[in-house]
Amino acid sequence: MNPTRTRARRARGGARALLLSFAFALLAGCEEGPPRPSEPERPEPPPPQPSAAPALPPAGSAAAGASAAAPAETGEPHAAAPWQGTWEGSYDAKKGSVVLPPKVKDAARTKDDGKLAAGAGTVTLTVAPSGELKGTAKGALGDATLVGKVEDGMVRASVFPEDPRAPNAMTGILVGELKEGVIQGKIRVTGPDATLVRESPVELRKK
Repeated sequence: MNPTRTRARRARGGARALLLSFAFALLAGCEEGPPRPSEPERPEPPPPQPSAAPALPPAGSAAAGASAAAPAETGEPHAAAPWQGTWEGSYDAKKGSVVLPPKVKDAARTKDDGKLAAGAGTVTLTVAPSGELKGTAKGALGDATLVGKVEDGMVRASVFPEDPRAPNAMTGILVGELKEGVIQGKIRVTGPDATLVRESPVELRKK
């Protein structure tokens, strides 16, 4: 083989490879570069759209709404019932009247001169918001406990002796009505054998 021809062929092959490399580089630069004058300009991307989340109300309007709703949620305190509380009063017990059938005589009551278990005493009542009442009585009628209720403006209480075994233990009732801030009523009790009857008007005022 002729060495001169071999070198010439190699030289031509190297030149061809160099030209192909240069062409590829030129094409790549044209694709990545700015658009040609004859080509239309590329459109710009659209601006970002606003968020779809609802707008929050101003802080001032929210505070005003909360303050406006507060009175509806917080009810006004209810006024106390007129009879609720503690009441104090006094009595002056005397011989009580008993209605007997015609022509019926009661010898035991005839002997009662009205001096036993007669005289002054005190009554104290405490009425709860529910109308339930409890109280005490002291004095000529002996120590007693009262239990009852206020309903529709009427006071009704049972009277029980503190010592049921006492000789003159008195049991009975107290009935009254609330009028113009005063409980006006009557206490009526009887002894163990029902022959001793005592009664008295009672006027109780709030303590």
